Amino acid sequence: MVMAILMAWLVGAREQITEDQARDTVLWVSDNLGIQHDDLLQVAGFIGHPDAPNLTLNQAVERYENPMAFVLSMVLLSGGLVAAVGGADPDWLKQFDLTS
Repeated sequence: MVMAILMAWLVGAREQITEDQARDTVLWVSDNLGIQHDDLLQVAGFIGHPDAPNLTLNQAVERYENPMAFVLSMVLLSGGLVAAVGGADPDWLKQFDLTS
């Protein structure tokens, strides 16, 4: 369920943000949290980063070789979206919540 929520946030944001905002998001996480830029690019395709590989969910998980590392990267990227695009308001992500 956690992975589904994170994917909904990332893919939902992709529909609203620009490529520059996707770049800003990755840079924010890299600069502020010390995460390797190249590591983040493996999931940054889900938010439309133009330099990220276009991977399926399964391919992205395989690239990380550890599902927990993949989920952590999704969490960090979601936080980066809030910081770089969402005005530091965590409620910004709610617009992308899954509906039942």
